[in-house]
Amino acid sequence: MTPDLFSNKTLEQIHWISLYLGLPPGGIDAAFPSEDACEARLFEVRWPDGPVCPTCFQTNAHFLDLRKIQTCRKCKKQFSLTSGTDLHRIHLGLKAYFELAEEIIQYRQRGAMPTLRQLQDKHDMAYATAIRLRSKLTENLAKFHGGLLGRCICSDFPSLPPDMVFGSESHLLHLQGEMQRRRWQALGNE
Repeated sequence: MTPDLFSNKTLEQIHWISLYLGLPPGGIDAAFPSEDACEARLFEVRWPDGPVCPTCFQTNAHFLDLRKIQTCRKCKKQFSLTSGTDLHRIHLGLKAYFELAEEIIQYRQRGAMPTLRQLQDKHDMAYATAIRLRSKLTENLAKFHGGLLGRCICSDFPSLPPDMVFGSESHLLHLQGEMQRRRWQALGNE
């Protein structure tokens, strides 16, 4: 599904393992327990300096609580937190998308992909919805630093030692070693 998005297999493995290592230690449910927490995180990642109008690029916006939309004070354009992103017009809610993204990252770091039936059964969705979401989320997460969704849920990307070249075999080995260290730490063996 993603061979054309990465120039080689090593870069693809580095990408997915880096996202996996960046996931919150307690998982998405612990880090983002509610829909409001997910919205706050998306706001923080998308607009670190405050909302920006997608039409005139001004930062002078007014928030309408009732409809959860921003209104630009200059051009009067209304826009939402997800306007102009891959998350625009979602129906499941941000928390469901965060959980689906976490699941895809966990599978992809092992070189696998969740089956459509698994997604359908676990998240109580139609088969056609599972097809569309798995494709859409995998494509978004394959972007640099996991795209907008990946940057929302992966908060602590592993650092690269100064003497190591990004994308090299040694970089991949370093990440695999970090995964093993975290597994041992979780088991109390470190």
